[in-house]
Amino acid sequence: MILRVEDYARWLDPCINNPSLLRACLEPYDPALMKKYPVSSRLNRPENDDDECGQEVPIAITPTLF
Repeated sequence: MILRVEDYARWLDPCINNPSLLRACLEPYDPALMKKYPVSSRLNRPENDDDECGQEVPIAITPTLF
């Protein structure tokens, strides 16, 4: 699930005990707002818990003969 920034407070509010108040948070995220990019393999190790894990890295291109 991907939350919109404006929904963070509502989703995390411990006083909300009516699930229907959270229904709007469960709408599909707009794919036009998403971006995909390669990240470092550092992301695969739990001990690497820093901002560098999510930074975009250049794609390594391996030369081939064909």
